[in-house]
Amino acid sequence: MAMFIVVVDSTMMNVAVPTIVNDLNTNVSSVQSVIALYSLVMAALMLTGGKLGSIIGIRAAFLAGVVLYGAGTLIAAISWNINALAFGWSLLEGVGAALLVPAAFTVVSANYSGKDRAIAFGVLAGVQATAAAVGPILGGLLTTYFSWRWGFGGQIVVALAILPLITRIQGQAEQGSRALLDWWGVILSSLGMLVLVLGFLVAGRYGWWEARRPFEVFGVQFNPLGLSPSPLLILAGLILLVAFVHWQKRREDAGRAPLVHTRILSNARFVTGVSMYMIRSVFLAGMLFVLPIYMQAVLGFTAFQCGLALLPFSVSLFLVSMATAGWSDRILPKTLIQIGLILLAIGLLYNYAVTSTEMTIGTFLVPVTVMGAGMGLIMAQLVNLTLSSVRREDTSEASGVNNAVGELGNSLGTAVIGSLLLMFFYSSAVHQISRQANLSLSWEQRQSVIVELEDAPDLDTEAGQQEFFADLPENVRQSLPLIFDDASVRAMQHTLLVILFVVMLTLLVSTFLPDQHIDREDRQRFRQAHAVTTTTTPESAEFRDPVDTPE
Repeated sequence: MAMFIVVVDSTMMNVAVPTIVNDLNTNVSSVQSVIALYSLVMAALMLTGGKLGSIIGIRAAFLAGVVLYGAGTLIAAISWNINALAFGWSLLEGVGAALLVPAAFTVVSANYSGKDRAIAFGVLAGVQATAAAVGPILGGLLTTYFSWRWGFGGQIVVALAILPLITRIQGQAEQGSRALLDWWGVILSSLGMLVLVLGFLVAGRYGWWEARRPFEVFGVQFNPLGLSPSPLLILAGLILLVAFVHWQKRREDAGRAPLVHTRILSNARFVTGVSMYMIRSVFLAGMLFVLPIYMQAVLGFTAFQCGLALLPFSVSLFLVSMATAGWSDRILPKTLIQIGLILLAIGLLYNYAVTSTEMTIGTFLVPVTVMGAGMGLIMAQLVNLTLSSVRREDTSEASGVNNAVGELGNSLGTAVIGSLLLMFFYSSAVHQISRQANLSLSWEQRQSVIVELEDAPDLDTEAGQQEFFADLPENVRQSLPLIFDDASVRAMQHTLLVILFVVMLTLLVSTFLPDQHIDREDRQRFRQAHAVTTTTTPESAEFRDPVDTPE
């Protein structure tokens, strides 16, 4: 239930932006900033949220997360201006989600084992996908027939329903884990993730390298050497994260509890799984961002129709993740993940082939169903395989790392894939217009025209297009609707190829996953731990045996 409201919150309100703008007397940019800030807060505090689960106990962390999240949704539901909405939605809900998400994965890892744990992770994977696909439908219905505030109100009801169930959560603070929080680690990791994610988010508008627009801070332009702020922010974020890792090593050497143990970061199996989880997030966030844009802006779908078109993706993901979650004791999880990636590639290629301006809801049925099945195979196995590679006492920290990297992938998918879609569209449109008008434009001139197109109002209407291109020959202006339709199709197809490249990259990384059955490995760990503890002292057993000991 907690996972559902956290994920649905990220997709449900996107369709309500125009209504929120009118109700709160604000502008689109301000509401978009509130949405982006929600992701930023989650990404920045996910590591801290995972560590708090180890220090205060999973039950306490889960309770704190639900209370904060519920308070945030209440303030957002009754918000009287954009600042109140930002405080409730972005800040309080973001902090609550940073506690809830790692705790949810840790609860599963700590309370289930073997096939049951794989099935439980499959349920969480299905819930995440269901929430992502149901969000636009639910948001569209509530905004159209009731009020966008009811979207937050419904989440309050779910949060209240969760509270009495928290007492059933098993998993207190790990023995010996009660220690002061590593505040320098919190600052370095939070700032590092915040600055890194911000660098990717601003890239679409200001450019990935050279400045596409002036970047101003408090009225002062900041574009050193003509660079966009994006590479500078990304570099600064990486430096802060490197400093964070060194600080963790320093605390361990001094015998003090770190925010994240370096043995987790040096675990090759865990790092491989986390890397795949991030790339998976890039694919999922990118696809769920560009497909609705194409459906609504090009095909003319409503928010409700868009949700219906994506519903087979969610349904197939949920069913496949549930049906195959327990297969890890018979088929290698690595093999299942790779089959899932191949299905994703097939679905993307099919979508590429049928992309046109005449697509209907039925056209999306086959490709999104195949892609949902592939994602179901991946999500049912990947988290289980990743978190099974660390010690039981490290599960909460590892979950925090995994989800922080996942949020980074979500930001990458939305920012990178989304900006590529727009870049492909405007580049194709400018190319076709200049060719038909017999204009010879340099690369710099093309970029200047693209920026003007991006900033031009009302280009989604034929009248706005005619006004913007008033100086062009009559025959070119008459062809603008066809040019934009063709540019839209080409942009979507090129974007699908980029996403396909991401999938193939993930398939390459998957070759480094271990060739082991998770359930068999769990039994092997038990035998190894039992043999060690019966022949050595407890201290030497902990040193000699790098895996979990039986409870």
